[in-house]
Amino acid sequence: MTIAYEHAHNELLQIGDEDEFVRATTSTLGPQPPNFQAIVALNRVPLVTRAVEIQPLTPRQVEQRQAEGALIVDVRTDLQFDDAHIPGSVCNPAVRAGFGTKLTWVAARDREVVLVGRDDADPIHAAHLAAAVGIRNIAGYLAGGMTSWREEKRPTRSLERIDVTALHARRDEVQVLDVRERSEWDRGHIPGSIHTPYHDIDGIPAGIHSDQPIAIVCSSGQRSAVAASLLLPHCARQVIHVADGGVGTWERHGWPIEPTSLIAASVR
Repeated sequence: MTIAYEHAHNELLQIGDEDEFVRATTSTLGPQPPNFQAIVALNRVPLVTRAVEIQPLTPRQVEQRQAEGALIVDVRTDLQFDDAHIPGSVCNPAVRAGFGTKLTWVAARDREVVLVGRDDADPIHAAHLAAAVGIRNIAGYLAGGMTSWREEKRPTRSLERIDVTALHARRDEVQVLDVRERSEWDRGHIPGSIHTPYHDIDGIPAGIHSDQPIAIVCSSGQRSAVAASLLLPHCARQVIHVADGGVGTWERHGWPIEPTSLIAASVR
């Protein structure tokens, strides 16, 4: 595509009024992370090229930092997190797209962050990604990764993991928490599900009962991984991560969606 082609065919570029153009280009944007303006400010100043300093921590030091209020961010895959993780840690895989965006939602800029990976390379890589979105208050990383934590027989927690087919089979047994954005929810959701975007979870969402199983779903299993880890510390009896698919997968199976899916209508 050339600039001339875009100018001739892009509807937005046909708008001559500046105020109208701004409204048109920003009206469909999703919610912004709390430090969005800080990120914009970073992009307006000279590039920061100094290295991100991150120190190795022993399991005991990680435990102490957590007790002092540091946020533990597990940057391994969600599958590894579900298998075993440090209690109270947040799942945010550095190998997935959107790591930085998700981090800005769950980590306050003035709160210390401790990173946990498979090994030492994972958190060092994640620290550089974090710095790019203004999260530089990294207290350190777990030296040796989760292996060192488990070798010391320190406590771990696991998370039940199911796919969309299993969710359908258990639909009458679980509460479904949809953690996508509002616009996605409005286009179509699983009947009877409760909606709370993953980045708004700071307790048991309204309409959800903590003593009953909670299955958390999104569009692919990535945001539901973050949401499940955010919900676990709030005394939910059974949290279930719906992985490897989401609401779109449910719909493609032909199972009910409400309201009527606009996606299906557009395909026809």
